[in-house]
Amino acid sequence: MSSLLTVRRAGRMLLTEFTITPDGMIRERFPDDVRCNRLLVYGLEGELFFGASAALESHFERIEQRIDGRTRAVILRLKRARNADAAGMIQLKEFVERVRARDVDVILCGVRADLAQRLETTKLSERTGATIFREERVPLTSTILAIRHANQLIGDPCSTCPRRGSGESSPTLRYVV
Repeated sequence: MSSLLTVRRAGRMLLTEFTITPDGMIRERFPDDVRCNRLLVYGLEGELFFGASAALESHFERIEQRIDGRTRAVILRLKRARNADAAGMIQLKEFVERVRARDVDVILCGVRADLAQRLETTKLSERTGATIFREERVPLTSTILAIRHANQLIGDPCSTCPRRGSGESSPTLRYVV
């Protein structure tokens, strides 16, 4: 009985939606923030293993529900995703495939060395077309690099994009925790 409760507790996954403010700040999205559907940025935190399957699938469904005809890219920040096993990797692969089938680019960022090795072993990037930005020595850099890459893929900014007012194709971005 205690092992079942432990798996349930360890199987908690948190999903955070991020936004990019007009002044280039990358932070958690607040309910009153204007939503941009061209670029969706999410962070996953928790164990990527069989015990988290239900939570992980629920989070992936939530992201997929936000995708519409204007969405061009989804960034999934995996900095705090840990202990990926075969079940977690299969779910991640299937999520990427479903999103890519909708003609939306998927960018994985903050990928730590252990997860990068699993992604390499499973050839997830090759098989699905996902772009991967590994964790950098300078904290939060991979998220900024992923957003810049997504902006290149997206092209013209939407009406709420922080790039629109700056006149720059790559405004200065900073990550706020």
